[in-house]
Amino acid sequence: MVTARRSAQTFIAVVAILVAGVLWGAIGVFVRRLDDLEYSPLTIVFARMSIAAILLAGFFVVTRRTELFLIKLRDIWWFAGAGLASSILLNYFYSVSIVMNPLSVASILLASAPIFVVAISAFVFKEKVTLQKVLALVLVFAGCVLVSGIFGGGSGAPQGNWFSASGVAIGFASALGWGLYGVLSRVALNRGYNSLTINFWAFLLGALACVPFTDFGVIGRTVADQPGYMTLLLVLHTLCAALLPYALFTYGMRYVDTGTAAILASVEPVASSLIGFFVYHEQPTVIVILGIGVVLAGVVVMNLRWRAGQAAPAPET
Repeated sequence: MVTARRSAQTFIAVVAILVAGVLWGAIGVFVRRLDDLEYSPLTIVFARMSIAAILLAGFFVVTRRTELFLIKLRDIWWFAGAGLASSILLNYFYSVSIVMNPLSVASILLASAPIFVVAISAFVFKEKVTLQKVLALVLVFAGCVLVSGIFGGGSGAPQGNWFSASGVAIGFASALGWGLYGVLSRVALNRGYNSLTINFWAFLLGALACVPFTDFGVIGRTVADQPGYMTLLLVLHTLCAALLPYALFTYGMRYVDTGTAAILASVEPVASSLIGFFVYHEQPTVIVILGIGVVLAGVVVMNLRWRAGQAAPAPET
């Protein structure tokens, strides 16, 4: 019975992480629209994370789960680190990467995050570096190299240039932030905190860090000009880019290890590439398509590892 229950929990966790990856793949639609409205990258991040914190706080109050606000003062550093890693490193650099690169390239560079996650998790949490993880990482990295544009150009980049050294560097910086968020969230989970508590404090502290760099004038002007449209846009942006995927990903890490979660979430490039193709008419080359396929193969390898029953669920909190 215990084994069956854990298998069900692991299955739900895997699905939650995959859905989180798909939702993250849709971020580009919102970021590019807000960029057209002259929102700076950090203004976009502030709007996303502050609204997410407000919505979560409202949820805690309405459901009478105000205990989810509570954290120990000595643990504030882990939440601050998760907030800064996800706001400054992940969200900021990914927002810039989406503007500089085609959506498929931006998302595939972000998909290199498992490399950082597995390496850090092996050192910090003593997570096993299995043959399946190594193979999955090799596939993910190879896919990133192919999609980066080093071996071939393409059309559809926002600036008319498929390969940009600075754009690739920005993309890898966002992957580092993504990896750090996963590791720091794991620390908080191991300390017994609910995933919603982790998300709330990461959003709140991340938003506060963005305040000095936020253009409140553009937010006020656009909302005043189109109150209904902008409210809907900002709320949907928050739900798809922050609230739902972060909550699903953090929940999933309760039952699969950090490295596995990071690799599974690499399904994001597929969603992002499809959006880039159908919405922005970005035309990927054969090499780029091959790279996306290679990354997907890495995700499949990790899923097969789970299906073989070799993944050890993390303790339930």
